[in-house]
Amino acid sequence: MKRFLYIVSLFFFILTHSWGSPAPAMCSFGDPLFGELSHQKVSFEKPIAYKVGKENLVIIKFEKPHLPSGYMVSVFVDTLKSPKKKPETQGWYPSTIIIPKEAGAHVLGIQVNLMYKGS
Repeated sequence: MKRFLYIVSLFFFILTHSWGSPAPAMCSFGDPLFGELSHQKVSFEKPIAYKVGKENLVIIKFEKPHLPSGYMVSVFVDTLKSPKKKPETQGWYPSTIIIPKEAGAHVLGIQVNLMYKGS
């Protein structure tokens, strides 16, 4: 029985260490610019007053607006709180469209991701 437990323990020890070291906090994908570009400041230019039923643009601005070849930006918009009808959203870069369907308090979360596709 001891031999069986020893073998099983050894098997799990080898299995857990065979996956290698944990992933780094940031993967460079082989491009030295990725670390610099992925940690830049992002600001949003919002409308002063949102208009119900109309397109309202939120402009996304990067600290370094020029992206080299192979870089793409994805934008996800989540409706966290809204009246009965959720607003219509289209997450695009550099301008995201928000169309509120009714008046009231809306809370939206906007996530901006930098992606790199090497050749």
